[in-house]
Amino acid sequence: MKDYKALKSANKVSVVKVKVIDRPKQDEVKDDDGIILDYAQEEESHEELRVVKKVYNPSTGEALDDSVTSYNLDEVARDIARYKSDISVMQAEQADLEQLEKDLKAL
Repeated sequence: MKDYKALKSANKVSVVKVKVIDRPKQDEVKDDDGIILDYAQEEESHEELRVVKKVYNPSTGEALDDSVTSYNLDEVARDIARYKSDISVMQAEQADLEQLEKDLKAL
């Protein structure tokens, strides 16, 4: 997330873990004769990691509803690895250009 560190320092962004209920718990339902109409089912849920960002109207400065974005740790880890790889490639290209510059100045 772009500018996350700055936004966090300014208390304009926070992270939360929330439980999302996919299917609520259901009790067994029987008719008057004891015949099961609906079987009991356990609650199905999962946890989500979210970033909550404060949002303001740029014209008035009035606070608007917070922006909520869900994140997956595996995706964040992949993004970090990709950025590290990109940095390595750029550093190698920088070293090549610095060597070329040095050689050209030596002429």
